[in-house]
Amino acid sequence: MGIRNEVYSSFIATGTAPGADDVAGALGLDENAVAVAFRRLHDAHALVLRPGTTEIRMLNPFSAVPTPHRVEAAGRSWYANCAWDALGIPSALHTDGAVRSDCPDCGEQLELEVLDGELVRGAELLVHFVVPARRWWDDVAFT
Repeated sequence: MGIRNEVYSSFIATGTAPGADDVAGALGLDENAVAVAFRRLHDAHALVLRPGTTEIRMLNPFSAVPTPHRVEAAGRSWYANCAWDALGIPSALHTDGAVRSDCPDCGEQLELEVLDGELVRGAELLVHFVVPARRWWDDVAFT
């Protein structure tokens, strides 16, 4: 298994991002080599590191930091980076899921539900992307 796949597998299993030491131990690799790989994956926009570290902040669609976007699926829960990514978690896991999110405009709690790959609750809601897609990686944590 490659480093990126191990990071995803660990994140899915635990709900938290693994450190370079965790991945190195799981794969029998040198921790420094994994840290270099994390930086390379960050530079390729395959994951997002916390500034100045090799700690994972985002592994789309998962967030390693608490956000207003919580997903319950397959008996576990995760944070998503945004409401859009929250819908990506049940899809990535090929399972049903429930999303609880806060509207950034009015603060109202939103509840969405995905069953058999379909959005069955919350389908009437709209998503507005304030930042154009071509600018997302200028500051992906804000986006």
